[in-house]
Amino acid sequence: MASKIRQNFHEDSEALINKQINMEFYASYVYLSMASYFNRDDQALHGFASFFQKNSNEEREHGMKLMNYQSKRGGRVVFQDIAKPSSMEWGTPVDAMEAALELEKTVNQSLLDLHKACDSKGDAHLCDFVEGEYLTEQVEGIKELGDMITQIKRAGDGLGLHIMDKEIGS
Repeated sequence: MASKIRQNFHEDSEALINKQINMEFYASYVYLSMASYFNRDDQALHGFASFFQKNSNEEREHGMKLMNYQSKRGGRVVFQDIAKPSSMEWGTPVDAMEAALELEKTVNQSLLDLHKACDSKGDAHLCDFVEGEYLTEQVEGIKELGDMITQIKRAGDGLGLHIMDKEIGS
C-alpha cells in the first residue's frame, strides 16, 4: 500500500537511500573490525581502537538517520545483507587509516550519486538533507584521515606511534 504522506519522492531515490543505509552499516562494520583489531593484545593500540570504535558508532548513526528520513518521506526501509569487511587483519595504523580513507571516499561518492539522482528528480528536500547532514561531514572526515596518515608517517614507529596512539585516543 502506498504511503499517504509520500510527495515528490521518487522510487529511485527511495532505492538509493536503502542502498546508502546498507553502505553506512557496512562502513560501521568495517570500523568495528578495525577497532577490534587494534584492541587485540598483539596490537595494544587502544587509541586507534577507540578512534575506529567512534567512527563505527558515527556510521551506524548515519544509517539510522537515513532510516528515519526514509520513513518521514513515506518510503520503506528495505534491509539487505551487510557484507563482511574485506579483511580482519588491518596491518599497521597507516594501513588501516589508508583503508579507512578509501572507505570514506567510497561512501562520499555514493552520497554524491544519491544527491545527483535526487537533483535530477527535482527533490529539493532530499538534496538539502544530503547536503546538510552528510556531504560537509564527509569532506571534513576525508581531510582528517588524510592529515592523520601524514602525521602517523611523520611520527614513525616506536615512541612516535605510541604518542600518536595516545593523541588519537584522547
